[in-house]
Amino acid sequence: MQYKMLLWPHANARYQNETLKLAASELRLMLDQLAPEAEIAEDAALFMPCLTIACPERLPEPVIAALRGHSLLYGLFECRADGGLFPVAGRAPAYLGSDLPAILKYKGKTNEMFLQLLINAALYSSNFWEVADQPLELLDPMCGRATSLFVAVNRGWNATGADVDRADLKEAETFLKRYLEYHRFKHAVSKESRTLKQGKRAAAVTRFDFSDTPEHFKDKQTLRLSLVNLDAAQAGDAYGKNAFHIIACDLPYGVRHDAQLPASSAPKGKNWLEGLLARALPGWKAALKPGGAIAVSFNAQTFKLERLRTMMAAAGLEVLSGGAYDQFSHWVEQAITRDIAVCKRIK
Repeated sequence: MQYKMLLWPHANARYQNETLKLAASELRLMLDQLAPEAEIAEDAALFMPCLTIACPERLPEPVIAALRGHSLLYGLFECRADGGLFPVAGRAPAYLGSDLPAILKYKGKTNEMFLQLLINAALYSSNFWEVADQPLELLDPMCGRATSLFVAVNRGWNATGADVDRADLKEAETFLKRYLEYHRFKHAVSKESRTLKQGKRAAAVTRFDFSDTPEHFKDKQTLRLSLVNLDAAQAGDAYGKNAFHIIACDLPYGVRHDAQLPASSAPKGKNWLEGLLARALPGWKAALKPGGAIAVSFNAQTFKLERLRTMMAAAGLEVLSGGAYDQFSHWVEQAITRDIAVCKRIK
């Protein structure tokens, strides 16, 4: 049995050339869990960005449903004996709205489809992929203006984002409140604080509780999105042990997310980001549930993959490498070649 997976087109022609490799790597991680016997190949026959999936038998419905969450899926088609293509699935419906992660524009924003890929890399490396249709807990410890959190809630998950930049968090808060009001989603907004074990101050939290329908909200079938003003290394301190199934983070390409160490005090031979990660990774591990996974994307021109993997291992995390895990490096722009490192908490 063969399937054609038509990929979402990208406006940037050069980045479009990278999407086939990225889509194939993401699909391989998914199929390793969903249908390990399936084979993947690039397909130029349709003169469109497309992948072919070949498997011994027809894919069962739960696998088709999971593939609808692939970040670059445009449409999945079954190849018929007469050469025809029968439509099988499109993209999974969004919990709130497919436009939610895309509307807010700002300099340095990470593409929402790439963030969905990053989240999938963590999900299908974790032990929780089989229950991804339930409200998992996701953390982005450097969330900026919360694009990753919007991607997560559209999957039906709870999402927590931390950042030291109050202005970014405020803009994300204002945008989400307006979005929920404009689309008439029932919701509640509350202010909280998280007590930090280390240090004297408490972390300010803005919490949104909302539902996709008025009936679900009335029945308290809600999701939660929280915006927390704290240092990226304090997430474990603020939320305690075993709080999250997934941690996904696109590391900054120059903007500081470190409230503790000035750049001048970073250890010699290390940039500020490396110093921050050295402090943060043990806390991220503690905040992660056993069996959970962390996916981190970064600029490989300034931070090497093997160095990050070494730091993950030093924090007691199992580094995942080989196969698709070594195929995520891709061009973004002249000064940025992005890559992904993935690790897992075993115990």
